[in-house]
Amino acid sequence: TSQLQQNNGINTKPSITFQALNLNDDVPTLVKVIKKCGADAVVHTAGPFQQRTKPTLLEASIQAGVPYVDVCDEPPLCEAGRELSDLAEERGVVAVTAAGIWPGASALMAAQAVDTLRQRENNNDAPVDVVMSFFTAGTGNAGATIVSATFLLLCQKALTIAGGKISEKEPWTEAMDVDFRGDQGVKTVRLLDNPDVFTLYNSIGNINSLSSRFATAPGLWNQLFGAMKQLVPRNILANTDLMQGLSLFSLPIIRAVDKLVGATNAMRVDASSSGHKCTFIVTHDDLEQCVGLATAAFIIEILQSGEMAKIKPGVYYPAELPLSSRESILEQVKRDAIVWDFDVL
Repeated sequence: TSQLQQNNGINTKPSITFQALNLNDDVPTLVKVIKKCGADAVVHTAGPFQQRTKPTLLEASIQAGVPYVDVCDEPPLCEAGRELSDLAEERGVVAVTAAGIWPGASALMAAQAVDTLRQRENNNDAPVDVVMSFFTAGTGNAGATIVSATFLLLCQKALTIAGGKISEKEPWTEAMDVDFRGDQGVKTVRLLDNPDVFTLYNSIGNINSLSSRFATAPGLWNQLFGAMKQLVPRNILANTDLMQGLSLFSLPIIRAVDKLVGATNAMRVDASSSGHKCTFIVTHDDLEQCVGLATAAFIIEILQSGEMAKIKPGVYYPAELPLSSRESILEQVKRDAIVWDFDVL
C-alpha cells in the first residue's frame, strides 16, 4: 500500500507500507483492510499466481476506490481481472494487471516495436510476427518464489500464437539460441508460458505469430527444469504447496548459486513485418531491482489525477495503455539499464 505524504498540500513522495492480509478472504473483508490502512494505491506482488482463478484483491481495490497494479503471470487470472473493467470504470478506478518487468514492461517493449514497424509500413494494421526471449541469472535475487513459479509453469502448456490463432505447446521445448548482447551473449531459451503472449494478442491486433522463451543460469538449472518436466508427474508439479516447500527447502543452495552467477535480467523482443525488422533489448544487472523499478513506474503513472491524468478508469493490460504512458514507463525502466538497444532494419 502507499500513502502520499504531503508538504504544504503538495504531494511529494509516497510512504510505502506493507499490509498483512489473507488473499483467500472474501472481497468485503479485503475492502475493509484496504480502507482501514488508508491506502492511496495497492501493489500486489504476492506470487506465485499460478492456479489462482479469482482476482479478489483487484476487485476489492476497485470496490474501495483505490488504484491497483499487480505482477500477475497467470493468463486466466489476468483475463478474469480484465473482465472487471466495467466495474472499475463505474467506480472511477484505474488498474493494470500483468505489470512488472516481465510480464509488463516487456509487453510495452513489444508494443513499441510493433508500432514502429507499422509506421514504417505506413499501415496501422500490418500483420506482425513477434518473438520474446528472457534470461535471468539464478533467481535474480527473487529467491524461492520465482523457482516455485517456474516449477508450476513446467506443468502447464505454453501459450503461443501461430497463423493468427492461439496454439498451446509443450513447455520447455523448441529451444532457440538468442543473442542478448553485452556480457550475456548467446543463451539457449525454451518455450515457457508468459502472460505477455495472452495480453499482447488481446491488445495489439493482427499478430500472425507470437511466442515467449526463457533461460536461466547456471546451465545446470536449465537441465534440471528439463529433467523435472520429463520425469516428475504433472500432478506433482502442479501441487503449489509442494513446489513452494521444495523451493524453500532448496533455498540455501539457491542463494549460494545466486552469489556465484549474479542476478542479471535480460529481455529481447524481435518483431518483423513484411518489409522490416525491429529488435529491442533491455538488460539490468539485478532482476529484483528492475522488477521494483518497473512496478513503481506503472503505479506512478496511474496515480496521476485531474488534468495530469492520462488514463481513463478501467482495468488494462500493459499494451492497452496510452502511448504517452507507455513512453513514460519505459523511460523509467531505462534507468540503470546496462543494455538498451532499439534497432530497426
